[in-house]
Amino acid sequence: MAFKKTLIAAGLSATLAAPALSADNTSGPFSWGADLRLRQVWIDNVGLNAASPTADRTFQRYRTRLWGGYQLTDQISASARLIWEGRHYQAPNASDWPVPGFETWYSGGILFDQLAVDFKQIGGSPLSVKLGRQDLILGNGWLVLEGTPLDGSRTIYFDAARATYALASADTMLDLIFINQSANTGRFPQSLNGKLEDQIEQYETGIVLYARNKSLVPDTDLDGYFIYKHDRPNLTPNNIRVNNGAPFPSPSDSGDIYAAGLRADAKLAPAWSLRAEGAYEWGTRNQRDLSAFGLNSRLTYSLDDRLKNQFHASYEFLSGDDPSTSNDEAFDPLWGRWPQWSELMIYQWPLESRVGEATNLQRLNVGWDAQVHPTTKLMVDYHALWADQNSTRTEAQMVNISGDDRFRGHLFTTWLKTKLNEHVSGHLVGEYLLPGDYYAENRRDDSFFVRVEVVLAW
Repeated sequence: MAFKKTLIAAGLSATLAAPALSADNTSGPFSWGADLRLRQVWIDNVGLNAASPTADRTFQRYRTRLWGGYQLTDQISASARLIWEGRHYQAPNASDWPVPGFETWYSGGILFDQLAVDFKQIGGSPLSVKLGRQDLILGNGWLVLEGTPLDGSRTIYFDAARATYALASADTMLDLIFINQSANTGRFPQSLNGKLEDQIEQYETGIVLYARNKSLVPDTDLDGYFIYKHDRPNLTPNNIRVNNGAPFPSPSDSGDIYAAGLRADAKLAPAWSLRAEGAYEWGTRNQRDLSAFGLNSRLTYSLDDRLKNQFHASYEFLSGDDPSTSNDEAFDPLWGRWPQWSELMIYQWPLESRVGEATNLQRLNVGWDAQVHPTTKLMVDYHALWADQNSTRTEAQMVNISGDDRFRGHLFTTWLKTKLNEHVSGHLVGEYLLPGDYYAENRRDDSFFVRVEVVLAW
């Protein structure tokens, strides 16, 4: 073990000390690139209970990616990206993990998180089509961004077919997307080293119809969408999922969810901008009728000064399940299970839902950011958090909340992001949560999250 630690420390030191490489990454029809992401993470009191032997987490993440593309014709291209990420956990101890199989040294799968063919303006028409494994980000990623939430930020891919039609005369883009997502990495293209990992708790099929317009309202982007998502359970014994070297229980979903939504991003005045998105959901989830609503909004004031100071205020509402009805009113984030406003809360949501599954929420936020240096940006935020209802995903999780209050707590977050040049970037993020009385008495210990990241890109 000491030898392994020495070897990794030496490797990291050599990598960080090495000069940035510079290369022409395009040669004829070929293009390529690579990056290496190094992270050190400290988390205090996962589960908000300091007495738990697994409450504190300390680990490193090493992710490397290599990608390439080939331009067959002016309209047809192919692309692929190969990734690997390993982890080393210094805490918790493997013997303290509640489910057998925790790996202190973890070497993940070597897999393609992009493998697609792109057809641009087919036959000179406004229609383009992309087929295969690809990233999908719609709007601000509120409901569509993360296809693989169980592996953290290692990948976000979707197995999908996306058709885009450009209506130039109306300044409008129409997307029709078909998604077919496997619960694990066991289907083509499988990991090259045979590693089988869970990526989501269920098998997912979906259809997204998304329209983007820039001309109906001056200085405003308007989006409208319809989403259908079908969930088919992945029934492993005790709903145990394995990823990141850690086996953990997480239940599958079943059912059919429909969502209709609108999004607007408007420039109200030279210094003022407003972004708002709302969606209504209906259908069935886990043998219950679903009726839920969500709203996400932000007002921004920008100063035209040397530091590019910006101030913002946000409000988000995600309906919770009303325990007095037989229906399910908890808003489903669909493919939005990623740290949209908090890295720390990703680890606390399993107290009442699942990893990264934000729901049953009211959030008020104020924040400030500034370009404190030509290479560096500082962002500071405060979030006041409430639950919409005193309810949880399962009856077993009810012991984690008090049932007497809906205030989740005060959350403070700060980011320091830097980009030294096109080859070297990084960040430092820190978060602190003061839990409120919504949580049970044994789950009100303060919690923090700290992460250091360095990215080398070629």
